[in-house]
Amino acid sequence: MTQQSVTANWQRAAVAVAIVTALGVAGCGKKAEPAATTTPAATSTAAAAAPAVVSSDAELMAKAKAAENEKRLYAPAGDNAIEYYLALRQRNPKDAIVNNALQDLFPYAMIATEQNLKKGDEPGRVEAARIFALLERVDTNAPSLPRLRTMMQQEAATELKAQQDEAKKTQDALAKKTEDDKAKAAAAAAAGHPAATAAAPPETATPTRPAPSQPNISAAAQRPAPTTAAPAPAPAPVEAPAPKPARSGLPDVISSVQPTYPREALRDGVSGEVTVSFTVNADGSVGGASVVSSNPRRVFDNAALEAIRKWKFEAPGEPVSGRRTFAFNPGN
Repeated sequence: MTQQSVTANWQRAAVAVAIVTALGVAGCGKKAEPAATTTPAATSTAAAAAPAVVSSDAELMAKAKAAENEKRLYAPAGDNAIEYYLALRQRNPKDAIVNNALQDLFPYAMIATEQNLKKGDEPGRVEAARIFALLERVDTNAPSLPRLRTMMQQEAATELKAQQDEAKKTQDALAKKTEDDKAKAAAAAAAGHPAATAAAPPETATPTRPAPSQPNISAAAQRPAPTTAAPAPAPAPVEAPAPKPARSGLPDVISSVQPTYPREALRDGVSGEVTVSFTVNADGSVGGASVVSSNPRRVFDNAALEAIRKWKFEAPGEPVSGRRTFAFNPGN
């Protein structure tokens, strides 16, 4: 445990403070332009991932249609249907086809935002902020945005509290270790430990010249006797690092894909959930995915299986089995 780890924890807490503050400001500025209501992370992500400039509206429409057909509705950043349609709407604000397409895609992006927030981890919050920024650009006055913004504020506040607690815990542990080291050093000094006793500098012996009556005395005998060096201070004891706890359960997720809500189910307002079992291969890829249970049956099975097969985990080195439940709710 080092001072660097304490500093890192406090820096992460500072980032969370900035997110909470930005979300609060965004919530107050409901009438402002869309760009003014996004979080700093979402704004920078959206700006960096803007679609590349194309030569014509026809080419941009082709890219939008291709992304929609390939189910790249809102991801990846910079190459998805919503961003291409937004670029078209910027050129032709009254184009009915473009506006209708954006309204059709809005519920999918809204569901993806909420699902990413429910992950409760940093990648999920970053992805939710990016998609939320797209939703604001599509319709800054959409009734669902205040609720999503509140969820993002609560998630950011929870993360801030956890980071502050962790930073405080690390700092307290470091302070205790420092005090313990001082106490050990004081005890060693009181007990006459070599490390606490300064070695006296050796005295320089004066060579003795041979007496005239001893002309055959050797040169070695004429050299002064070597002085005895003081013992080197014993090194302070070094504490062995604590053993790293063995990781249990599934490895960390590197990238994830949320299921695409079937259009018929979304249109009819059907909700449900699917639990899938799968194997994380030694290289982190997913294999052997199958449906454990689903309600209603077979409505959302294919969407859930297609999504989990695209997930990527940290390479565990050996196969690991796990389960995941995907919820589908058109009302969110």
